[in-house]
Amino acid sequence: MNRRFFLLLLLFFLYPSFSFSREIQQSDSLTSLQKDSLAFAEAPWDTKLIHFGGIILRQCAFSDSSLFNSNQYVSVLTVRNNFRFDIVADTTLVLTRDFVAYADALAGINGSFFAWDAPWKSVSYLRVDYNELAPNRLNEEGLRSYHQSGCLVVSEKGRLSVHKVPDTLMTQSQTNGWEQTLTGEDVLSSGPVLRIRGQDEPLLTNNFNLARHPRTAVGIRKSGRVILVVVDGRAHEAAGMTMEELQHIMRWLRSWDAINLDGGGSSTMCVRKNLGQPVQTVNHPSDNRLFDHQGDRKVANALIVQ
Repeated sequence: MNRRFFLLLLLFFLYPSFSFSREIQQSDSLTSLQKDSLAFAEAPWDTKLIHFGGIILRQCAFSDSSLFNSNQYVSVLTVRNNFRFDIVADTTLVLTRDFVAYADALAGINGSFFAWDAPWKSVSYLRVDYNELAPNRLNEEGLRSYHQSGCLVVSEKGRLSVHKVPDTLMTQSQTNGWEQTLTGEDVLSSGPVLRIRGQDEPLLTNNFNLARHPRTAVGIRKSGRVILVVVDGRAHEAAGMTMEELQHIMRWLRSWDAINLDGGGSSTMCVRKNLGQPVQTVNHPSDNRLFDHQGDRKVANALIVQ
């Protein structure tokens, strides 16, 4: 079996991992959202095999305002569940690509929200290797914020899951009690939660959700396959997305569960084909206001793939 035939065969088996859920009906009249769904599904996605075990990067530039009536640039990393995930953190802010390199990982995206004066720079609950490093920083009313409405959990075996804070606890002054009950070696609070058990979650009407920004999200399919998504923004080439628009694409990517992570200048996706190669930033981070790969921001933590 020659190498080219082997690659074609491998892509044949891996390609279904990127199939879409199209919101198209048999009708001559399509709604705006159905048109967006069709544009997303039928776009000329650039596909790269990152690792033979099942890591595939797909990227697309919507340069004709065909997605949500705007220019967009979307990066989607599909990871089979035979890879291990980890949440990594440091006491100082670190570039996402450096987190990936230091951890001897193959890929990674930025983690949750941060502040300079927070423990481990994290304003969200953070547990790494069973050690609690940072609590949730509650808002002025003594409650969890929208960006603490869910958690990413990594099991002892490196499996990833998304959990939603019960609605009743979002109105109670409780810092970490619910997060501490979650079973896993790593736990990272973030939000808002976008999908749970195959259903869209209601989104708050606030400026953070309604404005277009660069976004980072994690989706998990019912099969266990993980979808890492980074949406570029703050550029002519990429407007960024509202939270509802991000929710739409996570549904189109067939996420059973999905959660939003930190966005804006933090939104970064990094990959490499093997540990002997340098880590590459493959999206267009916005912190330098240039549409290139050099504008990445230092962050408090990251989600990596090993």
